[in-house]
Amino acid sequence: MAKTKWNLLFATFIVSCVSLTALIVSLCTPYWVTSEAYEMSAFKNSEVNYGLFTGSLTQNFLPNPRYYDLTLTCLYQEYVCAFSCQQDEETRTDEVLKLLKGLRPADCPVRTSKVLSIANPPHPNKSSLSRQTSVSDFDRTNFINTGLWVSTVVFIGISIAFAAASASFSIINVLFNPVEPIFNVFGLFIWNGVVIGATALCMIMWGSLFAGTLIDNIAITDTLTIQIPYTSSGLAALGVSYWVLFLPMLMHAVNVGLLLWRRHIINKEPPPTTIDVDRSDLTIIMF
Repeated sequence: MAKTKWNLLFATFIVSCVSLTALIVSLCTPYWVTSEAYEMSAFKNSEVNYGLFTGSLTQNFLPNPRYYDLTLTCLYQEYVCAFSCQQDEETRTDEVLKLLKGLRPADCPVRTSKVLSIANPPHPNKSSLSRQTSVSDFDRTNFINTGLWVSTVVFIGISIAFAAASASFSIINVLFNPVEPIFNVFGLFIWNGVVIGATALCMIMWGSLFAGTLIDNIAITDTLTIQIPYTSSGLAALGVSYWVLFLPMLMHAVNVGLLLWRRHIINKEPPPTTIDVDRSDLTIIMF
């Protein structure tokens, strides 16, 4: 029985490590959203993918593709974020501000590792240049909502922290026997429960952002520039970096199940044998 209880605790450590790895992979990989962007005069649709912080854009305006790096940039005072293709923070902020005002930003620098020589870079046609809008008429809902993005990052950060705590205290309980409830097996129920809840909230926040904004406009420079009418409406989908979050939820649910199984084993163990001594028996004095 003692070996079984030890094995169950060690299993929760292994499962927590798997969950922690999945959470870190989800946070660091740029596939929370995958999409295409359509432009009527382009050779074929652009290809876009990004995560919580960075991404990439393959623009197929001409037969020779061009590659751009995307970085999330937020104007916190305006409560809007967008993925900018500029290379430094100042120009990224300036680009998002121009997009918010309905102005055309500067051209994006092509990724140096994949630059292809193009004799005549594409320019928007006359019909697209004539499309202007006033600042008051510009739809701010096309941008990423800062609150939902920050909430997503906060909740996945909480999930990572508590998954690490779950793994740490699991191995501590394997090696030692902590007295404080928060550090012993009772605490493991708390750490695992918090990971499940925080990961679920993270998925809800990003899912709400996708359903409310990104499904119609993926909020990159091309789709936010009014003068160059790229559109991603109906072309975006949630990527593998988002869906992998189901794995930590499942893993920590398994952990809770293992801990409940361990408790069941302990409860079903027979009570220790007690010796009832008859103190009225005078022969006990001999011993």
